[in-house]
Amino acid sequence: MRSAHSARSTLFVSYDGLTDPLGGSQILPYLRSIAAHPRPLHVLSFEKPDRLATAGETLRAELDAAGIRWTPLVFSRGGLPAKVRDLASMYAVAIRLAWQRRFGVVHCRGHLAAQVGALLKALFGVRLIFDFRGLWVDERVDKGGWDLSRWRDRLAHRLFKRIERGLLRYSDHVVVLTQAILPYLASLGVQPGRMTVVPCCADFGHFRLPEPAMRDQTRRQLGLPQSGLVVGYLGSAGPMYMSGQFLRFAEAAIVAGGAAAVLCITPDATRFREEIAARRWDALGITYAVVSGTREDIPRLLSGLDVLVSFFLPGPARIGTSPTKMAECFAQGIPMVTNPGVGDVERLMDELDGGLLVDPTDSGAMTKASAGVGALTTKGGQRLREAARPLLGLEHASAQYASVYEKLETGAC
Repeated sequence: MRSAHSARSTLFVSYDGLTDPLGGSQILPYLRSIAAHPRPLHVLSFEKPDRLATAGETLRAELDAAGIRWTPLVFSRGGLPAKVRDLASMYAVAIRLAWQRRFGVVHCRGHLAAQVGALLKALFGVRLIFDFRGLWVDERVDKGGWDLSRWRDRLAHRLFKRIERGLLRYSDHVVVLTQAILPYLASLGVQPGRMTVVPCCADFGHFRLPEPAMRDQTRRQLGLPQSGLVVGYLGSAGPMYMSGQFLRFAEAAIVAGGAAAVLCITPDATRFREEIAARRWDALGITYAVVSGTREDIPRLLSGLDVLVSFFLPGPARIGTSPTKMAECFAQGIPMVTNPGVGDVERLMDELDGGLLVDPTDSGAMTKASAGVGALTTKGGQRLREAARPLLGLEHASAQYASVYEKLETGAC
């Protein structure tokens, strides 16, 4: 028989690390809100060794102050054998913690963690929250991790799709990122009352509307012009994020006179510089800056641009995508150029009047949009920030997570 205390306690399992950039923006804020409900909370996560060594002690002190227990495991590198070791460690440690602490709920972030959660539910009778971060199995194909022309990858895809369907049906509640994915999950047998939408939100206290002095200083430090429109990019490079289409759009905007410079904020700075060199921007006289930064740096760096350009590779898996960069840029009053067919992006852009939708595979539409990008600045500023906050602020995410736990505790799902 569980005590009332243990019935309300939660084990949160994540294969993503709390010390990762993603952890600072999309995991830690939600953990603090769950713990503040109030509810005893224990976190099991996998951390990169270098980040754990440099940031682990500081983060542990912060978590202790918030009343959150933390068991960090070390993320292994080395392909499939490393992943198998990590998964075995996740199972073993999660079972030990569940046996010792008798949690009432296991909250699992992502597919791999949810497999562990399903076992804990079978062994200990815990309630299972599957924090479904999108169509992970299909995204593995989109990102090139699995090539369906190879029989092994086809087998893996088929196996994990079957596991995904089983996890969705076995979970007590499923948290998703978009309204757009709800019909698909309903077709797999997930009842509407067992699904809650929590989009990728931003901390509007961290991402503030920049003062003109910050904008000027940032541009000066980056070698960008003080006047004229700066178009920007935020995030990783690669086919999934259509970084090549962004560079073509930015170049066209410069040539057409719609923009004065380009700012790329990315962890893949070397790759971006190589792509820019291949496009001979220096010879063309295009002014640009390519920088990397921590989460603490991003608001300052974003202050240097006027319009964010963000494209996503079209595909069925995009119905589950919620771009964190949208929330962060809207929090700073920065409008966007992006494409339809990505989660709830089209609905949010229309509802918030947040910028321009364009098909990145349509060269004519891209050329027209790049020439008129300067007009988008009228859509930004304080108006955009205030409109976006109720839908994309952390307060919204916290309230949604609170409703999930209340449904579990009252038997509503």
